[in-house]
Amino acid sequence: MLQGKWTNGIIYFLVFLLILFILSPLIVILPISFSNSDMFQFPPDSFSLERYQTLFQDEQALSSIWLSLYIGLVSTVLATLLGLLAGLGVVRGRFPFRSLLESFFLGPLIVPLVTTGIGLLIFFAPLGMTGSSIGIILAHSVIISPYITRILIASLRQFNVSQEEAAIVHGATPWYAFRTIVIPQLLPAILSGAILAFLVSIDEYTVTVFLANADTITIPIRIYQFVSMDINPVVTALAGLIVICSFGLIALLEWKWKIHRYLEM
Repeated sequence: MLQGKWTNGIIYFLVFLLILFILSPLIVILPISFSNSDMFQFPPDSFSLERYQTLFQDEQALSSIWLSLYIGLVSTVLATLLGLLAGLGVVRGRFPFRSLLESFFLGPLIVPLVTTGIGLLIFFAPLGMTGSSIGIILAHSVIISPYITRILIASLRQFNVSQEEAAIVHGATPWYAFRTIVIPQLLPAILSGAILAFLVSIDEYTVTVFLANADTITIPIRIYQFVSMDINPVVTALAGLIVICSFGLIALLEWKWKIHRYLEM
């Protein structure tokens, strides 16, 4: 009995160390973002909002923020439509090789992003879409759609079709039943997948760097420039803003719709 307790204690301690290691960049960057020093210093000597004020006065940073928000929102809408159609086809479709189709739609989660970026660059270059926001939006739609597809497939497999069938039996058209019964019940899964996909789009660097130019610099690329070129301390405020907003949205998803249920399926 005593040996079992010691073993469990060691396991919990190792898990704690692993979580601490994973969160260590966040633990460091957030306090530094509230420092008023011109250097990266941890722990900071004093706390101030000066870097956040400077961030919202930096035209380059603001242009990247607005561009990332625009790309993230549009690509999330496209990916949500694609994910909904893919989920319906995989779960309710009556055709062979549905499992193969599911693997196809979830493929971008498996293929290395570098490979995806090179492939999209080769595909978009003859079309003149490299360096354009449209090209980046389409690329992000491909990358983030599996997150929505996976959540919707899991939700549709647990969906109770009795209400939809009852509505059709009482004279409702399939489209009316789908719009008034299926969509409202799928709305939590749709919103959860959309917000998660939006966060992935905001954070996407690897594929974007293959398609971007001087006019389409998103937040991750701007952060890399701030760190590698002029060591601008404002980058800590930009990174801190992303961390705070991401944690807030994830906490909202978990509190409101228990998103972990969809991710475990």
